Amino acid sequence: YVIFGRSLAAQVTSPFGDIQLTTGATALSAGIGFRILGAAANDNSGISVSSAGDVNGDGVDDILVGAYMANPVPGGSAAGISYVIFGRSLAAQVTSPFGDIQLTTGATALSAGIGFRILGAAANDNSGISVSSAGDVNGDGVDDILVGAYMANPVPGGSAAGISYVIFGRS
Repeated sequence: YVIFGRSLAAQVTSPFGDIQLTTGATALSAGIGFRILGAAANDNSGISVSSAGDVNGDGVDDILVGAYMANPVPGGSAAGISYVIFGRSLAAQVTSPFGDIQLTTGATALSAGIGFRILGAAANDNSGISVSSAGDVNGDGVDDILVGAYMANPVPGGSAAGISYVIFGRS
């Protein structure tokens, strides 16, 4: 679930109260937020979630969602997938409001303009067990992200030494 924040002025006319989270077919009430739905049974989508910073350089922060048990490729059992969901400006939400976002593990990526996937390298890597903003580590003015794959084997014969990936953002 993503719950939108509100300015202090907005809380005067519409104060925060209890928010009912839903698991059924209906989304959150308009203007409150939206859900990010896992792609498949046992993907464990949402095990790790984080602000991504602004990885596409559009001035709006983005979201990271890890699904460390996802199978992005045939035979890629538990390779893992991390999803980057792009934020939207208020102006963009007028013509394209947020609604439930359905994550995918198949050959098709997220809907155009919504974001992208980072696919685990090999079976049982568990990529996406941890996800985080990295700040701007390469100094190009665009935020970067970190994805952990704690069961990955970086050297032949290595057993679950693990790999942390730094993925550079770009505009």
